[in-house]
Amino acid sequence: MADLTPGEKRWTLVYGSYEGVEQQALTELYRGLNLYVNYVLPVRPASDVDPKTLALRLKPGTDRQSRRYQPVCEHVVLLGTVRSNPVIAQLVADKVIPAPAGAQGFTWWVGPAPWNAEHRLMVVAGADAVGVYYGAQELLAALSDQVVPLDKPVERRAALAKLADRSVVEAPAVKERGIWTWGYVIYDYRRFLDNMARLKFNMLTIWNSEAPVNLREICDYAHQRGIKIIAGFNWGWGYKRDISTAEGRAFIKELALDAYREEYAGLPIDGLYFQSETEHKTQEINGRSVAAWCCDMVNEIAKEFYALDPKLSIQFGLHATSIRAHYTDLAGLDPKLVITWEDAGALPFSYSPNPSQDDGFESTLAYSKQLAAFRPGSPFALVPKGWMCLRWGDEFAKHGPFLLGERDPAYLRERLAARQGEWNGINAGWFRHYPLAARFYREVCAVNPNVWATGLVEDGLFDGRVQPSVSLFAETLWNPHQSDADLLARAMRPYVLSETV
Repeated sequence: MADLTPGEKRWTLVYGSYEGVEQQALTELYRGLNLYVNYVLPVRPASDVDPKTLALRLKPGTDRQSRRYQPVCEHVVLLGTVRSNPVIAQLVADKVIPAPAGAQGFTWWVGPAPWNAEHRLMVVAGADAVGVYYGAQELLAALSDQVVPLDKPVERRAALAKLADRSVVEAPAVKERGIWTWGYVIYDYRRFLDNMARLKFNMLTIWNSEAPVNLREICDYAHQRGIKIIAGFNWGWGYKRDISTAEGRAFIKELALDAYREEYAGLPIDGLYFQSETEHKTQEINGRSVAAWCCDMVNEIAKEFYALDPKLSIQFGLHATSIRAHYTDLAGLDPKLVITWEDAGALPFSYSPNPSQDDGFESTLAYSKQLAAFRPGSPFALVPKGWMCLRWGDEFAKHGPFLLGERDPAYLRERLAARQGEWNGINAGWFRHYPLAARFYREVCAVNPNVWATGLVEDGLFDGRVQPSVSLFAETLWNPHQSDADLLARAMRPYVLSETV
């Protein structure tokens, strides 16, 4: 570690809560800041300082001379919510910083400290604990634009102190944002979830033939980073049962209930995801729409699930290829169920961002807006595509119990190197067409402000590296209203795209 230059001021990190997601935010911000200060960064709970002067309070009976730190903080980073950090509450009350707005939102403020203009102040104020985490991620991403080599510690500390004044208030446009994938192609669940959190994703739908043995640990790790785990499993998909018959629906119901009781009940999952027999182009069976038959079947099954757990969150994965104009026959669906739409047209539903897929964009957008408006008060959920997916000819998707995401890092490195060429083509396609995706989310959010989007990113070694196209997806969901240039610039920041293996 390098010595401070004469007259150089130290930074102190003052936090609100050391629990849950806020604790994780503090840990990650501390790691990131230590890349810049190059000394042991002091960390203080907000209860240790005076909210108006940032003077450190002494505990009763403490001799001031025996303290090994200065009685007044110099440069300060504040972290927390109005509730958890009284210093932030004071700054909001005094109108020094704007209050964070909206669930998952944050205020990021940089400027001179109001108690001493010679000291710098950075504030990450979350509307809630998850907002604190996202604000910390945004600060670290912005800092990564300060291109100063690690072997120049004096310059790095100076860059931190010279960070331009700013006042940013952000909240996500898309409420639930994340990834949909088969579980067995997550090779390192910790890195996978860390990369999701870095992109401000908050939902992971994991489809498995059978539940992973370590699903509880995965849920705990995800929850520490504000990520919900949705367990996807079989409700008849692949069994080719006739859902127009009572026997076919009964078979699927027992299959689903048995899997839940035996594998998922009692685990800290945040919801269920299932697919029915809709992944085809037949729109009617025995004189009635597939949509109507699905509505009956899903209501019958959901009734049994809600009897087991009335608070259970259930997503109904529905392939629009067999629904199309018959979507209105889903009007009788239990309002607690969320329809998650797949294959509803071209971009963002197509498997490739290839230019030929854009031919149907306008009709896809028009249809999606109809779906978004169809069930007032219910989310419009979808599975966007256009990234890496399973190699069905080479992979074995039907698996038994296993440990999810516990593979050697060497395996990730080797497999990532083998697949990067394919990724390069996918990334190039998204560089051309991401403005269309931004337009899509702007317009569907205007129809229904409660949008959920979990992108199909499978077996693409997301746990080894965040690809630019996936970062573009995340940034588009966070704020599709920003300019195309700003969206691209934010998605390409070094902190976001750094490799993790």
